[in-house]
Amino acid sequence: MGSEWFIIVASGPSLRRADTEALRHAGKTVAVNCAIFFAPWADYLFAADAVWWKFYTKKIAWFKGRRVTRTFKGHGVDRWQGKNWPRTGGNSGHMAIQYAVDQGARKIALLGFDQMKTNGKAHFHADHPKEAEDGRRTNMANAGGIMAWPRLMHRTSIDLKKRDVEVVNVSRETALKCFPRVTVEKFLEDICQ
Repeated sequence: MGSEWFIIVASGPSLRRADTEALRHAGKTVAVNCAIFFAPWADYLFAADAVWWKFYTKKIAWFKGRRVTRTFKGHGVDRWQGKNWPRTGGNSGHMAIQYAVDQGARKIALLGFDQMKTNGKAHFHADHPKEAEDGRRTNMANAGGIMAWPRLMHRTSIDLKKRDVEVVNVSRETALKCFPRVTVEKFLEDICQ
């Protein structure tokens, strides 16, 4: 079922484990940052920031898929340059979409792409800690540029259309208006056949 689809799971506050599980076999899965904890079976783990990798690498040692970053240089993590894209969007979810296209994706479903604070939260999990267990500062961002993300994604949606990439947004809550929205159920029943 749906092997031509890439499912990109971001860590927006509306992300639900049940939705992630429902999409498990709908195509290749790219988990973004901490979404890996809801999709441990993902094909790819994408996290742009080096500070994320430094903090979470030991916590995700069990992950068997391909690890990808934009900035981190570390053992077992592939560095993707994103050279053919005019903007990064300021967040890992945005770059994960571009990465999926560079991997051959022509049909993408977005899950957990709130791209806004939902009920006052920036992620489905608590904010990233300001300090690591050893007391050092982590310097991890907690969606600081969130207000700009929908505008930047709109620009990238134009790039995606030029590349003939179909994108649907199955997120429960979202500020994105540049992609058609459907429920997870409708996606599985009517689109991902």
